[in-house]
Amino acid sequence: MLTARDARRETGRRRSLPSQKQRYEEYVFQRIEAFKESLPREQLLRLADEATEALLDGREDQFVLTEVLMADVVDTFIMKRLHIQKFPRWRAQFAKLRAAQRAPTHWGLDRTCPLVPLLGRVEPEDRALVIGSGAEACAYLLAAYDTHLDFWDREVGVVQRVEQKLNAEDLATRNFLCCVPMEIWMPSHRAPYDIVVLDVGALAQLDARLHPEVIARLQALTTEGGVHVLLPSRTLLPEAVYSFYGSWVQEQIPAPRRAPKSRGTVLIKPPAAEMRQAEGA
Repeated sequence: MLTARDARRETGRRRSLPSQKQRYEEYVFQRIEAFKESLPREQLLRLADEATEALLDGREDQFVLTEVLMADVVDTFIMKRLHIQKFPRWRAQFAKLRAAQRAPTHWGLDRTCPLVPLLGRVEPEDRALVIGSGAEACAYLLAAYDTHLDFWDREVGVVQRVEQKLNAEDLATRNFLCCVPMEIWMPSHRAPYDIVVLDVGALAQLDARLHPEVIARLQALTTEGGVHVLLPSRTLLPEAVYSFYGSWVQEQIPAPRRAPKSRGTVLIKPPAAEMRQAEGA
């Protein structure tokens, strides 16, 4: 993720966008795998039998049916069944779709959301973590910006809803969604994160005595220079956890007219040397 200074310099991205061919291959893979996962094992086996019959077509002596070839045939069979567009036609429609998905209003967000001013600094391949049902729209928006998105919530239904939405919008190729009881366990295999968006309402579900520990663990999973975007909820405001951020720097973001009193905040993790210096002061 670019710093505010780098973004103002307009020096260009540090990471290049994936090619449209790569995007298409990811899109096709995601659609095929989602279809396979939706089928009971018996139906999947029947589908494999149908694909085998279509391949052999009475010419068994001309084929050595390896597992790899069989998998390719089944995937091709599924592509036809799902009416997945060929690359040239998909490419013609992709640009319009992605442009719409990158508009915050597409997900019901406006300029009062503290994530919106940061979008110009998000780069392809950034690692983003979004926590809590109140931050769902931010998850979809960050996925549209080609981040490696993780989404956590303690409720299975919320995670399933986000997964279904990402699949429906063809945004599910780089994501990891998980039910996470943050007071007990946090997956760390995709850390460190460049950006963490936290619905502080997710903290309100925990014993208040656990808040400092949970915040500290999230901070440890964040890269130096990374940001935390804290979103308000009906049950808890970001101001309630400011004291847990010690030497982190609060970023001043433009306040639109008629913005709500507490619209959230952005906090930046300083380099380790600065943190040690601040703690020793």
